[in-house]
Amino acid sequence: MKYSREELASYIDHAVLDPAMSVEQLRKNIMIGVDCGCKTVCVNPDAIDLAKQCIKDTKTKLCVVCDFPFGSSHKESKLAQCQAIIDKGDIFEIDMVANYGLIKSQKYDEVIDEIAAMSQLCHHNQVGLKVIVETDALTTDEVKQAIECCVKGNADFIKTSTGYFKGEHIVGADPQLIEMMVKEANERIKVKGSGCVRSQERLIELIEKGIDRAGVGCGSTLKILGESYE
Repeated sequence: MKYSREELASYIDHAVLDPAMSVEQLRKNIMIGVDCGCKTVCVNPDAIDLAKQCIKDTKTKLCVVCDFPFGSSHKESKLAQCQAIIDKGDIFEIDMVANYGLIKSQKYDEVIDEIAAMSQLCHHNQVGLKVIVETDALTTDEVKQAIECCVKGNADFIKTSTGYFKGEHIVGADPQLIEMMVKEANERIKVKGSGCVRSQERLIELIEKGIDRAGVGCGSTLKILGESYE
C-alpha cells in the first residue's frame, strides 16, 4: 500500500460527536481512535474529561468542537464556550462552526471579526483553530469567499462540513471541491476535508488532492484503516 496505516491515521480526526451516545458508548468509540493512532479524537465539550482519560500517555491529541453544529450563536457566546473549553487544559485544537448564514449574506467583515477573535483566543493559549464553513450550504463563489474570511481571520484550517447539515446537496469533502479549495487556499491556510470520508480510497484521494487533515466519523475509521476491533 502506498500509505502505511500509521500515515493514514496521522491525517484523521476521529469524530465522536453523536449526542445520543451513552458515556460507555463514548468511551468505546473514543478508544477506537486512540487505539488506531489517529491524529486526534474530536468530541463535544461535555466529553472532554472522558477523552482526556482515554488519550493519556498516547500520541493521540484532543480536538473539541465549538458552537457545533449550527454556528449561529453570537460572537460573545462562541468566545465564552471557547474559553471554557481551553480552561479544561490539554486542548490541541478547536473546530468552530462559522456563521455560514453571514457568509451567504456577504457580511464578510462580521465573519472575519468573529474568526479573528476566536483565533486570537486560541493562539494565545497555544490551541489550533479550524473553521467549519459548511460547504454543502454554499456556492462555489461563497466557498471561495469563506476561504478568504478564514485567511484574514488567521485561522489554521478551513474545514468543509459538520456532517450534520441536512439539505438536497450533500457531498461533504468532494474531491473536486477539495481540489478547488486547496488551490484557492494556496498554502495560506490548511484544508480539512470532512463529510462523506468513509473509505480508504476516498481518504487517499483527498490526501493526494492536498488536504492536511480529514474528519472521519467514528463508524468509518476502522474501515478506512483496515482494522478489526474487539
